[in-house]
Amino acid sequence: MIPNLFAEIIPAQSAAGIALGLNFNTFKAVSDFQIIHDYEESDNLSYEQNKWLVLHRNLVQPSGHPISEICCYWNKSITLTFNADTNRLEFIYVGEGYQGKLLGLLGIGDLLDSVKIQYNFHFEGDRHYLEYTQDSSLAGEIIPVEIETNYRIAYSEEYSDQIIQGFLIYLPPIERNDLNIIA
Repeated sequence: MIPNLFAEIIPAQSAAGIALGLNFNTFKAVSDFQIIHDYEESDNLSYEQNKWLVLHRNLVQPSGHPISEICCYWNKSITLTFNADTNRLEFIYVGEGYQGKLLGLLGIGDLLDSVKIQYNFHFEGDRHYLEYTQDSSLAGEIIPVEIETNYRIAYSEEYSDQIIQGFLIYLPPIERNDLNIIA
């Protein structure tokens, strides 16, 4: 599976031409990949080899909640994160080198405020989200895509020069347990 670095970013559905919900076994069957044993190992390998680097991660959060995931890295531009228990693709991160746009408007390297007329900004944690404005039929709804910028603070007139560095699309939490696996 070779990602399309120009594909549209579709909230809660796909990026890089790869659909959320994809089964990891299907991914392996159609992909050229190499297993790595820790993230630091990936720094010693050439990302320019157009091969997925696959890392199985088993962690325990400070809260005691276990995380079992499979991370697949493509040329430092794309990270796919599969739930290791369900083998389902739940997160796609796209960063530097990705050319596709979110909603046909925003891409890596663009200024966040280039859409401030069309959307409000919602800030949570250290990520921005787009929120439909009051004149929209979807007023108040948040588009389920995390937007990473070069600042880790909320957009404001004082911090209006925020440059987009990455997007994270994801299955909404309610769908992570209910989605039929895509073969």
